[in-house]
Amino acid sequence: MLAISVLMPVYNGERYLEEAIRSILTQRFSDFEFLIFNDGSTDRSKEIVTSFHDPRIKLIDSDRNQGYVPLLNAGLRLARGKYIARMDADDVSHPDRFLKQFDFLEQHPDHVLCGTRFITLNERQVAFLPEHDEEIRLKLLYITPFCHPSVMLRADVFRNHQIFYNEGHMPAEDHELWVRLSEFGKFANLPEPLLEYRVHDNNISLKPRNETQISNLRRAHRQYISIFFSRADVSDTDVEMLYQLFFNESGFNYQQLQHCGRVVEKFFHGNYTYPVATKQVHELLVEKFFYRCTTSTHEGLKVFFAANQFPFKRPPLLFNAKLFIKAMFRYNGVKQI
Repeated sequence: MLAISVLMPVYNGERYLEEAIRSILTQRFSDFEFLIFNDGSTDRSKEIVTSFHDPRIKLIDSDRNQGYVPLLNAGLRLARGKYIARMDADDVSHPDRFLKQFDFLEQHPDHVLCGTRFITLNERQVAFLPEHDEEIRLKLLYITPFCHPSVMLRADVFRNHQIFYNEGHMPAEDHELWVRLSEFGKFANLPEPLLEYRVHDNNISLKPRNETQISNLRRAHRQYISIFFSRADVSDTDVEMLYQLFFNESGFNYQQLQHCGRVVEKFFHGNYTYPVATKQVHELLVEKFFYRCTTSTHEGLKVFFAANQFPFKRPPLLFNAKLFIKAMFRYNGVKQI
């Protein structure tokens, strides 16, 4: 069996494609196949791929544009490697990327996924993603804690459980996949930035989502909340309240804050276990609850009382003073600047 199958879709990627391919072919770890899917490109992408005479490259050519998710699923079916590595046609992999990810997964058989930190090519800034499983699982409640083209995955999990990307979740299909994979093993991000990630107007992740995609992403978030708190006897109403706690883009009304506070209090008083340390869960819930209080001062002084009525933790003195002043201004109808 090959060690690694690399999956890389390409659609009109001629500008950066040669650099991306070369960064894979010059990896210090060389036991891999490189599956490149030409997604109906109308530029020189296919010509650039075929200009490389390396037996590890396998070009799967299409004369029509299908979208990258169906091609990734085709790659999962074709892959012969023990591990599956992702790559995008506009990024650059560090020469040690495969070597370090392969070694990590070989040494940690309980891990299903190993990503890396990355550098943005535009600003040359390092993105500090969470490293360890507990921290990643906690972050997954409210962000996507991986850089998709940096990940290496354990292929037998996909084969044994018939797991594929969900096309309906584009362009957040990766987040939904991480949610499902969370039930099959641990996660990690290597601390070294082993991918150079290019940010530009054609990035799929930056494109607007339609209503169906937004709805599917919300469902994936709720699914992970249910998984994470499954041992805490959460009701559907509790899951919805937790979802609002993590993702609501507007302020809460007083009744929502009361409900939210009662849900948080339930976790403090219950003898529950989670995928991470209980203390970390409690700290996150309190942090998010107090944040929701600061964004809900349109309700006036009731918000200040809500922040102080629950016994799980008293707000810090400075926070309390600022919240009181802001709520008082709103209560008196003073326009905020």
